[in-house]
Amino acid sequence: MTDRIRPRVGVAVLTMGDRMPELLALLESVAGQDEPPARVVVVGNGAVLPELPYGVTQLELEENLGVSGGRNAAWRRLRDFGDVDVLVYLGVWMALTLLRTRSLSGLRAWFGGFAEGIRTSGGSRHPMGWRTVWRMSRLGRPPVI
Repeated sequence: MTDRIRPRVGVAVLTMGDRMPELLALLESVAGQDEPPARVVVVGNGAVLPELPYGVTQLELEENLGVSGGRNAAWRRLRDFGDVDVLVYLGVWMALTLLRTRSLSGLRAWFGGFAEGIRTSGGSRHPMGWRTVWRMSRLGRPPVI
């Protein structure tokens, strides 16, 4: 019997330092996954970071480089560690969906789902498994949450 090979997941989180309770809740959720990530990097995008949980790498940028610049800095740091196979970016960024969706019908469907999610409760949430993250990444669509 062969051992199942699991991807080593690195997580990148951006913050401007103005939503610390949400950041700490997000880090707690990441740590609570069935398969914890190999690395977590939090980027203070032009912000000073508070003390974060043990094992979280802090990266403070002197100026706000925007979402792309901050994410790239996090990904460079994760790559420098050399022990990550899959990179996951955690953040809320509606503009990415608008840029990725190429058709009007696709945007209509997305906004319809978005509006429904605001109007009604989705019930209890279940974290996405790392296996799903790995499969989505292999297909060229890493999850952006």
